[in-house]
Amino acid sequence: MKLFDGGRAPNPRRVRVFLAEKGLTVPLVP
Repeated sequence: MKLFDGGRAPNPRRVRVFLAEKGLTVPLVP
């Protein structure tokens, strides 16, 4: 699973915080 950190996501920062709380590491695609 890849996380697109950019205009595609409604709120990339919120998604990253959510994943961090779950203890998941997702490679970010610039």
